[in-house]
Amino acid sequence: YLRWSRHLLMADLYTFGELMALFMSVDTDSVKTASQYQMSAAGAEANVAVAAHRLGIDVHYHSKVGNDYLGDAAMALLEKEGLSTKHFLRSPNYNGALVRNRGQDEKLDVTYLRKCAAASTFQPSDIDENILSQSKWLHVTGITTALSSSARDTVAHAMELARKHKVRTSFDLNIRLKLWSKEEASKTLRDLAHDIELVTAGVDEYEIVFGGGNPETNLRIAAERGINIAIMTNGPEKMRILNRGERFDFQPDQVKIVDPVGSGDAAIAGTICGILAGLSLHDAIKQGSKCGAMVASVLGDRAGMVNGKGGLLP
Repeated sequence: YLRWSRHLLMADLYTFGELMALFMSVDTDSVKTASQYQMSAAGAEANVAVAAHRLGIDVHYHSKVGNDYLGDAAMALLEKEGLSTKHFLRSPNYNGALVRNRGQDEKLDVTYLRKCAAASTFQPSDIDENILSQSKWLHVTGITTALSSSARDTVAHAMELARKHKVRTSFDLNIRLKLWSKEEASKTLRDLAHDIELVTAGVDEYEIVFGGGNPETNLRIAAERGINIAIMTNGPEKMRILNRGERFDFQPDQVKIVDPVGSGDAAIAGTICGILAGLSLHDAIKQGSKCGAMVASVLGDRAGMVNGKGGLLP
């Protein structure tokens, strides 16, 4: 019984964040003119959790959702993916949502309905230290820190617990300027981005947070702050990577992009899973790139992501 109980407390990957209801226009490619929408579940950390689960690792993902039908529906969609939601917290605040077009004929446009939503009530006490302490990896994003001061404190608390228990941590800066200003993002994320295993972000996001004036300087600043692996993306262009002093480039897979939303989440999930499976960093990033390309080549945040085993693509 004790062995079984201990197993329940263990996870390869621990992550948390806002689980939103996503409404995507289907009859036209503009929210201005659409009258029909398809509903699914969305959220950066949820996308990472689903991708990692599909690759065959044990994932503990949790969220704080509204005690409403949207919260019920979003959880049901995650359960269909095979993730447990029994430990999710409910809030009297409404469940967050976003509305967007497909971005096929028109420019991608996203409207957030998340101010004061359920996930904005995240508190540090919502983190399960027992499970986190026995996990192999913690993944957090800058999106959650932008939701509220208490959500920011929750991310900071989780990162401190991970340092305390020597759990490797990845931090996707993921700056959403519709949620906060560059100045707020810069100060908050810079305060958090130190003494962790991995940071990933776009070249512009690195500049906002580290302010070095050019990509190479920002990579060096990240390393000086105790970030072991700094991954800097630049759309379809070469990625810059600084791994414990070793600097190299990586060319991501080139595909026809149908829907870029969620591809970055799949990429970091594939990379984390590759590292946990024992791949070299180069090969882990290569796997992550393939995962990102799969998601970008089809419509939907997670569609196109295939199943693997033991954290590896087939």
